[in-house]
Amino acid sequence: MTRTLVALLLVSTTAACVAPGAEPRPAVDSGPALAAYFDCMRDGGVVISAHRGQVSPEAAENAVSSIEATGRAIPGAVVEIDAALTRDGKLVLMHDDSLDRTTTGRGKVADLTLAEVKAARLTTPGGQTLDEAPPTLAEALAAAGRVGAIASIDLKPSDEAATVALARAVVDEVRRVGAQDRVILITYSDATARAVAAMAPEMMLSVGLSSPDSLEGLNPPQVLAWTGTREERPALWRSLRERGVEVQFGTLGPAGRSRDDAYAADGDPSEYRDLFREGVTVIATDTPLVVQRVLAAETAKAAACPR
Repeated sequence: MTRTLVALLLVSTTAACVAPGAEPRPAVDSGPALAAYFDCMRDGGVVISAHRGQVSPEAAENAVSSIEATGRAIPGAVVEIDAALTRDGKLVLMHDDSLDRTTTGRGKVADLTLAEVKAARLTTPGGQTLDEAPPTLAEALAAAGRVGAIASIDLKPSDEAATVALARAVVDEVRRVGAQDRVILITYSDATARAVAAMAPEMMLSVGLSSPDSLEGLNPPQVLAWTGTREERPALWRSLRERGVEVQFGTLGPAGRSRDDAYAADGDPSEYRDLFREGVTVIATDTPLVVQRVLAAETAKAAACPR
């Protein structure tokens, strides 16, 4: 198939997803294939991103079983996962620097070999031990693929050089397993965002943006705007959408201080619908099933978008 035909197919797919009168986004032939999926949200869809891959706060973090449960329960979901490098240079999933909190193991991931990490068993927040080891990134991507989920891979902030090195390892592994069109790479600084954008132009990026001006040097079709967890910002969301960039907002956070908890306090979490109406495309949450109940029709529309 010629490059011209591929480009025409991508453009026609995107056009088919955008409702009459919806805000257009720049043609995706200059960006990742996954950009067309997020363009399609402009026809009334919303995507739920499950924090640490958990379908509920009771599920194990960064676990294959949790990733698969989330994908089965919420078609079209994003599973946010945390990548870390072992002492022998292998990529595993782990949120913390050490195994201590979420597994039966002990010690820092960076000080342990893959075999030593695999000897540990995952535990749930309630203390249950699973017959399941921390997965490699490849195992997690395979699990996400089996249930049609998009993997949002957190490149944990360290010093700039270490973060870029982690990003390079992740990009290489994503390409090795052929998952480029179903991942989002999470960045935390302008410098990292630009480095990763140049490193992996075929992959979507999550980039913290406080103004459309922060897009300078980035390719808008490649970008999902992360707009924080602290306050709803409809004016910012509108201005980003006008630039053709889909918006993420996080309702996750510490118990008692998150938007998830605040929205649930009165027994009517309809505020999730307000986020959608005000322009949020991706809602990152610790309670994905609650969001799905509020926005069932909108998540169904997202699941119907071609990928």
